[in-house]
Amino acid sequence: MRGLGRVWLILLVGAVGFAFVGPLFATGSETAVAAGYLPPGEGGLLGTDGLGRDVWQRLAAGGAGLLLVAALATGVAMLVGISLGLVLTSRRPLARGVGFVVDLLLVVPSMLTMMVLVFGLGSGVPTMVLVMTVASVPFVARFTRAAALPVLRSDYVLAARLGGDGWPRVFVRDVLPNLAGPLLADAGTRFIGALYLVAAAGFLGFSPLGGDSDWATMVQAGLEGIRLNPWASLAPALAIAAVTVPANILVDRAMRKVTQ
Repeated sequence: MRGLGRVWLILLVGAVGFAFVGPLFATGSETAVAAGYLPPGEGGLLGTDGLGRDVWQRLAAGGAGLLLVAALATGVAMLVGISLGLVLTSRRPLARGVGFVVDLLLVVPSMLTMMVLVFGLGSGVPTMVLVMTVASVPFVARFTRAAALPVLRSDYVLAARLGGDGWPRVFVRDVLPNLAGPLLADAGTRFIGALYLVAAAGFLGFSPLGGDSDWATMVQAGLEGIRLNPWASLAPALAIAAVTVPANILVDRAMRKVTQ
């Protein structure tokens, strides 16, 4: 990895590290400590939010949960999507039925999926994991199918089948190891998409993690006092960008390498 790539990597590692190490520095209280929307200096390092709470303390404590939920949703989506993608490589009726459902989910906007599920199930971690899984699985399944088909037509897969290996063994031993690079790169893309979706849910006021202490919710909550203390909204927005922007660039580079 060359110069600029290292810069993006350092920024990403720093932002993720801050998200998980930050709670160690968040020694303050979640209750009001001063007047609402005090600017930096008068109300602490980054001032206070609308309820008089220290923005720096909340910023330090609000990143880990957001990243963990996005990572959990990505893991679930990849597991389900890869399984469905391998099913789609078959020509059996089951594969056609799965393909119809996947195609149907592909045309449903992720924001619409989020609003329907949140209004139906309420906000919280389980709902957001479900939303991000439903939004990502169709793309993972289609990507897996497209990547797996050339491998399934290869000579060594044919030899394995002629040797008596069943399809489950062929998928695990011969197909998936050859898809590891592309699938890992796609997982990075899904993780970024999950973060964007959680951030959008927070901006719309859905309280995606069931509270108001995560970066996504802080962005929306701080907008009403942005003229008084812009850092109440700007600081968590920059924190999210510090994760998503370098991750997006690095994943894009990784995707170009694995497809060459």
